[in-house]
Amino acid sequence: VQSGWRNCDSCAGRWWDFSRPHCQCSVSPTFSSRPSYPRVVFLTWAVSLTLCVPPCPSPEPKVVFAKEQPAHRELQAEVGASATLSCEVAQAQMEVTWYKDGKKLSSSSKVRVDAVGCTRRLVVQQVGQTEAGEYSCEAGGQRLSFHLHVTGQYFGDAE
Repeated sequence: VQSGWRNCDSCAGRWWDFSRPHCQCSVSPTFSSRPSYPRVVFLTWAVSLTLCVPPCPSPEPKVVFAKEQPAHRELQAEVGASATLSCEVAQAQMEVTWYKDGKKLSSSSKVRVDAVGCTRRLVVQQVGQTEAGEYSCEAGGQRLSFHLHVTGQYFGDAE
C-alpha cells in the first residue's frame, strides 16, 4: 500500500491516501475465524480515511500603486540641483519605503521623504555623482524603480 499526498482530480485539492484515490471515508466489516477455535468468529473493521485538502486560494494581488505608472523610470538631474522621484499609491494611508542601490533611505540633510495625499516623493538635495544609481519605492511587496543619471561636473570652491 502506497501512502502520501496525491492530487485530487475532482476538486484540484490534495489528499493523503493509504489506498484510495478519492475523498471518502469507508468502513467495511471483515469476518474471520481461527481454525483452532471454529466456534469463535472474529469481527474486525477495516477503515480507510482519505482527507481532501483544498488548494490554497491565491489571493488577488493587493493594489498598491496607481496603475498609470511605469514600473521603471529613467531620470536625469544636473550636478548641484535637486532631484525629485515620485510615485502614486492607491490609498492615502499607504506607507512606502525608499531605497538607493538596495539600501533603505530615511530623511536626512541630503534626502527628504514627503507624503501628500497619494503622492510619495523622495527629494535628493544638491545631487552629485554619488547620488546617481538605482532607487526604488516599495510598498505591500511591490516596487517601482528609478534610475537617476547625474549630468555635469561639480567643481566646488577653487583655492
